[in-house]
Amino acid sequence: RGLRISGGHKVKELLLAYLKIWPSERRVRCVDKLGWHGSVYVTPKETVGANGDELTVFQSDAPLMPATGCAGTLEKWRETVGAWSAGNSRAVFSISCAAAGPLLALAGAEGGGFHFRGGTSTGKTTLLHVAASVFGPPAEAVRSWRTTSNALEGLAAMHNDGLLVLDELSQIDPDHAAEAAYMLANGHAKSRANRFGQPRKTTTWRLLFLSSGEESLAALMRQTRRRPNPGQELRLADLPAEAGADMGVFEELHEHESPAALALAIKDAATKFHGTVGREWLAVVVKNRTALAEQLPERIREFCTDHVPLEAAGQVERVARRFALVAAAGKLLTTYGLTAWPEGMAEQSAAHCFRDWLANYGGGPRESLNVKKQVRLFFEMHGDSRFEPVDGGDDSRRVTINRAGFWRLKQSGDREFLVLRETFREEVCEGIDHTHAVKVLKESGWLLPDPDGRHNTQQVRLPGITKKTRCYVIGSKLWEGGGDDAI
Repeated sequence: RGLRISGGHKVKELLLAYLKIWPSERRVRCVDKLGWHGSVYVTPKETVGANGDELTVFQSDAPLMPATGCAGTLEKWRETVGAWSAGNSRAVFSISCAAAGPLLALAGAEGGGFHFRGGTSTGKTTLLHVAASVFGPPAEAVRSWRTTSNALEGLAAMHNDGLLVLDELSQIDPDHAAEAAYMLANGHAKSRANRFGQPRKTTTWRLLFLSSGEESLAALMRQTRRRPNPGQELRLADLPAEAGADMGVFEELHEHESPAALALAIKDAATKFHGTVGREWLAVVVKNRTALAEQLPERIREFCTDHVPLEAAGQVERVARRFALVAAAGKLLTTYGLTAWPEGMAEQSAAHCFRDWLANYGGGPRESLNVKKQVRLFFEMHGDSRFEPVDGGDDSRRVTINRAGFWRLKQSGDREFLVLRETFREEVCEGIDHTHAVKVLKESGWLLPDPDGRHNTQQVRLPGITKKTRCYVIGSKLWEGGGDDAI
């Protein structure tokens, strides 16, 4: 309150002692993390809700804070950004993503991300600005993937119980891309030790993140000859940015001359009007916290029942639950009058995006699909060059370099590949569990086991080898359905 004191250490010590012993009946709870704390939601600038007589205050010495703030009015945002997003599935979905962040804890849902993938000038960054405008200024709220792992941990912690928006996935080091996706979705920073070798307190968070880029996580990892495992692909759902109407991310122009004109208008409006809808949304969520916690699980279940194919793998439903939470958030925004969308549009947009993701991902277990892709690729690349004929013929004089096995013709004219066991394990199944690969290939009919049913390999006599040798036999079904959705 303007008290002036001397700069001497003794005076400061006396002041601190005075403050410590002065009796105070009012207590304030200081927290160092944003998001939910009991029945209140803490933002950098205010605490939404009340926890009895206790006041909750955010205190942090972090140099960066989430880009939150309000400009304009809710009506102006609704008349521009909200209204122009209507009819555009990707834009509606992006706004719903922002609203879904604070619902994660209430729904008991796990975190994860959505990645809009598409070429230059398709409107990907516009979608990020649309999402960011819900809680703050897009120019500051849209972050870059070009950062270190430590900095990304700090960004994630700052957006706890909210939405983190990241632009241009290709700017992150390919070696760190998969690790970053895992870390953001799982909500745990890397464990570290203090100077005494004891574990420090690990930073945690729970969030959704929205990403954009010209290539997918899988394509980025292939630059370093790595492939994403199914868990990484599930944590960052890859969506085509183009909505399928030959207008980039848009399907409805709302009387604008072109997709580019609409994109510029949305970005300009988001710069002028932002934050107010998010502030109102948090007030609604906090006020109806108990009711929402009861309703959300049922809404998620209904979405999955309506849109997940019966034959789909469990992995698909896991991602569908994330889409379902976004659909529920968008529906609630509409119900409480915070958008200019017709009833049902949020669910339709989320379902549209989910179907596009599923068409790209495939409905079966990802591990099995990856096995079949890798095996087929091996034979596409080496089928003629690394396999020599069992029975001679015109190819008998050709020298086979780095032999992987042999081939033989059946009476039907089909070719079977006899793959040497160590080659199958070390090369054909490189990077995957060969036992699981054998199981998948048998079930698909690609691998032909011994007729006795006791072995996965067949015992055959091979040229140049005196004794019969066991080989993995790959049949002609390898080439069936070359363009099907399973692969």
